[in-house]
Amino acid sequence: MISTASAAVETAVAQIKVLDTQLRNTKLYAPADGIIAKRWLLPGDVVQPSQSIFTMTLSKKLWVVAFLEETKIKDIHNGQDVRITIDAFPGISFSGRVFLVGSSTASVFSLIPANNASGNFTKVTQRIPVKISIDKAESGKNITSYRILSGMSAVVKITR
Repeated sequence: MISTASAAVETAVAQIKVLDTQLRNTKLYAPADGIIAKRWLLPGDVVQPSQSIFTMTLSKKLWVVAFLEETKIKDIHNGQDVRITIDAFPGISFSGRVFLVGSSTASVFSLIPANNASGNFTKVTQRIPVKISIDKAESGKNITSYRILSGMSAVVKITR
């Protein structure tokens, strides 16, 4: 009788450990600080391995992607100073630097690429993505005091 009761206790302890593990697996931690831009699941949904849960934008490292014409890219290089104005903050300038010049044009990754096999060829100036960091506001205020969000319109001026 004692051995039966002891086995029942061990079984109950094992079940508690399984439930505790399952409960710990219900919490998700983001890999970095940021803002959740799009949530793909609702409370109660069951997540499958490698399933997207949310899309997140980082809030500490801000940058702008400018798509520059290929004819204007020859003098652009990493480290160049950039002056940025954002339409949402009129009269305020931000400074930054070029930190990445894309290795291909934007059209390479288009959903429906151009098919010029028919013999009709129209030369179109391509655009190359250039990533520019937003380092500080020239007003002296901390950059985090401005609510800079994904998709905002900006004007960039790269100094040579």
